[in-house]
Amino acid sequence: MIVSNKTRIMTAVAVVVLLFFGCARVPVVVEQKPRLASADIPPALQELFERAEDAFEKGRTDDALQLYEQLLTSSSAESSVALLAHVRKGALYAGRGDDEKVVTELQHLSGRFPGDPLYNEGRFYLARSYVRLIRYDDATAVITHLLTEELPRSRRAELHSLMGDTRLGQGRSYEAFLEYGKALNERPSDAVAIHCKTNMEEIAIHYLTLSELEELNRAYTREYPAGHLLYALAKSYYEAHDITNAKTTLEMFLARFQEHRYYDDARDLDARFREMELVNRSALGCILPLSGKYADYGTMALEAIILASGVFDSGGEEPVSLVIEDSKSDPETARAAVIKLATEDRVMGILGPMGSATSRAAAEEAQIQRIPLLTLTQRNGITETGDYIFRNFLTAAMQVRTLVHYAVQNLGIRNFAILYPQDNYGIEMMNIFWDEVLRTGGDIHGVESYRNRQTDFGAAIKALTGLDQVEKKPDGEDPAPVIDFDALFIPDSYERVAMIAPQLAFYDVTGVQLLGTNAWNSPDLLAKDNEYLEGAIFVDGFFRDTYYPDAREFIDRFYVAYGREPTDMEALAYDSARIMIQVMREGDVEVRDDMRNRILQIDDYPGITGTTSFREGRDAAKSLYVLMVRDNEIIQIK
Repeated sequence: MIVSNKTRIMTAVAVVVLLFFGCARVPVVVEQKPRLASADIPPALQELFERAEDAFEKGRTDDALQLYEQLLTSSSAESSVALLAHVRKGALYAGRGDDEKVVTELQHLSGRFPGDPLYNEGRFYLARSYVRLIRYDDATAVITHLLTEELPRSRRAELHSLMGDTRLGQGRSYEAFLEYGKALNERPSDAVAIHCKTNMEEIAIHYLTLSELEELNRAYTREYPAGHLLYALAKSYYEAHDITNAKTTLEMFLARFQEHRYYDDARDLDARFREMELVNRSALGCILPLSGKYADYGTMALEAIILASGVFDSGGEEPVSLVIEDSKSDPETARAAVIKLATEDRVMGILGPMGSATSRAAAEEAQIQRIPLLTLTQRNGITETGDYIFRNFLTAAMQVRTLVHYAVQNLGIRNFAILYPQDNYGIEMMNIFWDEVLRTGGDIHGVESYRNRQTDFGAAIKALTGLDQVEKKPDGEDPAPVIDFDALFIPDSYERVAMIAPQLAFYDVTGVQLLGTNAWNSPDLLAKDNEYLEGAIFVDGFFRDTYYPDAREFIDRFYVAYGREPTDMEALAYDSARIMIQVMREGDVEVRDDMRNRILQIDDYPGITGTTSFREGRDAAKSLYVLMVRDNEIIQIK
């Protein structure tokens, strides 16, 4: 259709184009398209012009491009027809997202007179493609010029939106925010308004400095986006550790914007502020048996914890405040201690207890109080009490996994036998070892037990090697044992193992790899120069003769502080305290839930008792020391 030759008007044609910002395609509605007066179209080109316009209106892009190209080759380069053809081609390429071709088509346009709508339309498409191509300086120049023209408000809104995109792409978030605000004041289309609001909200929440937020908060006291700015300002004060202003600002937000999308987040932040007032970020509670029959163990652990707190360090970090409670090895006393530490002393977390019964009672109460508790107990299933309960201890399963893995992976052993005492420890270890061997694809070729007080192990050894089923040879010689296993696991104390090893040799059970637990780890294991233990391998969580530098430093510091070398119990207590203290000193750990979550994130903490990690079950996973008897000494081999 051709408009009257007496008037130049803009015909409303809604054409949706896609504006690239980042990786997202943002829809922008172009509400007006220029038309030519009939007088501007040479009669010879009128039929071709109408066909081109018809193809453009009906969305036949390829036909329209071809027809407009024909118009360009058939008309003067400076004519109105040529100008419109360039603009139309630019619009079609823009709809395809081919911004390089948009720029090629439109960058050399010239206007016929000031305010020429055809020229301005083409320059608008050019500006938008410059933004898409991240040519922000070129986009700024075009947009700045267009904004001096007499334009419809909807087009001015689009231009301010484009300028906002340009400033945001340049990292000038504050200026981008202002441009989007200008766009909203120009009665934009719904699509442009959504685009501007989305970016303003993102900028307010994530990209403005504290001073910028303060300035904008003064400018936008009631109108949109006052709520976003007020919430963002509260968060910014909080991140700057200005808790007083953060709380005041947050209270204003909560009072004025109950329907805001960030209202629930604001309530969570308000709850955090209230909880921060209920805890002492530098206080760590400890529950240990400091009186009663286990007082010696509790005192040993306490000395290690005090060393870990930093009180002996000169010029180091400020020591944490240790709040010590005596469990008296009584479950109810331990439970009461948790309540006191959580409510009166307001500690961030609790270390201990050590005993099985006291740990259970303390864990139950810690879960009720929602306070992290890192216990030092061998009690099975203690972490199942709840998601605030952790354990750092050398467990039976941990030892067996390390031992079997080393035997299989490093020594190539596949066939095992077990000789164990008939007590709770021996039975538990036997079952765990058997299961682990089968899990790794190995085989168990014999399992025998003995009473835990006996000193003669001949019957068990004979049963294990088949000697109990055969008689002496006719010539009086003893029969040879049947040894169909390559390694023998003996989960018992070093005293018992020192007796068993010679008796194995007596019955010709030799050439077998002996495997043991941390109960073997004592200098007294070799007190009698026991050659029969040569090559024996066992595991532990601590080794005083280790070659690890951090462990050596701990041993030296402990000796300087207390005049004696630490035991595995003290090393474990030291590691546990250091883990808790390290977490407490992290700047963003402000409430107990932060502490719980951060302990869960610990992975390969370089502890004295091996690298330590906490998994979903909140039970410490450790890399243990692998030890060997060599030349009548215990040495570290891993």
